[in-house]
Amino acid sequence: MLLLSLSAAPTETASTEEHPACEQCGGGGRSRQLGGHTFLFPLLQRSAFVASYVGSNAGVALYDVPDLPIGLLGTQDVSLVGYQQTLDLGVRLTRWLGLWGEARGTLYTGLTVGSFVSDGANFRAGGVGGAVVRLLHLESSGTQLSLRAGGGYEGGTEIALLPLLNAIVDTPGVTLVSILRGNLGELLTVKISETSVNGGLFFAQALGGSFLGLQASASAAHLWRTRKPFDPTVDARVDQDTTAFRFNLAAALTADFKSLGVPLALMGEYLFTAGSQSEVELARTDLRSSSVALGLYYTGRPNLQLGLGGAAVLNAEPRIGRDADGNPARSGEPSLFYGQLILRYIW
Repeated sequence: MLLLSLSAAPTETASTEEHPACEQCGGGGRSRQLGGHTFLFPLLQRSAFVASYVGSNAGVALYDVPDLPIGLLGTQDVSLVGYQQTLDLGVRLTRWLGLWGEARGTLYTGLTVGSFVSDGANFRAGGVGGAVVRLLHLESSGTQLSLRAGGGYEGGTEIALLPLLNAIVDTPGVTLVSILRGNLGELLTVKISETSVNGGLFFAQALGGSFLGLQASASAAHLWRTRKPFDPTVDARVDQDTTAFRFNLAAALTADFKSLGVPLALMGEYLFTAGSQSEVELARTDLRSSSVALGLYYTGRPNLQLGLGGAAVLNAEPRIGRDADGNPARSGEPSLFYGQLILRYIW
């Protein structure tokens, strides 16, 4: 499909037809203007537009997990706080072809003693990137359709007390002194790596001229994740592999009040995720969650996207822990809330 799109792309309309003259449009706004509406980049999905930009998103998240099983200690309500910094870049090679990339770092830690015992602190860094191909552009109806595909990698380290406590309880003849003299650093850390591939169709539709704009997408991702905790019984790290497939349906509706003399826009978003996941020592399980988001953006400059956004994940995936007998067990339904400061320059 990608090759067919590339071969068909040069037959599209010329740039003079694609972007009619507009004093408010400016150089930065033209690549994301359609049917008189200048579109914003959403939080919960990527966009249908081929654009050149550089941006930075900084976000803070609160993550609560009720009744997480943590072995002999029973169940624990876990509360975590996290910070994420994201840098993203887009390069528009032609009207119909572009490249995109994103680098991010995430840090989170437990807020309570029980949370720190179970989850400790975690740092991850990675990136994702790929290509975007514009399949359809109809200025007359304000419609655009694009294809995106890419892949990513992420690696990190968990620091937690729970593996150390489990080693003391589960390993015959082990003592705290022997652990302190031997593998303390190994037991306290868990190495994490994740690779992914993704792709999807992305749609944009201008509604009511410059005031309303709709964006929607259908995308999928396949992930391969490996955790490497230290096992004192074999004196080495062991691989715990997880695979997951996720299918996403998303929609975002923007109301831009600039035409009314107020350089502000509101964007409401919804994301539905379904799929399946294989956990260590567990049969494949179904995944299903919903997310909602709301953002407020300044629209006084067409080459700048500046705003604040907040999101909540509804019926998120339960966490997998261990019961008192060491068997895998699920937590209650987690809740996740996060907010972001968005800054992006488009040219």
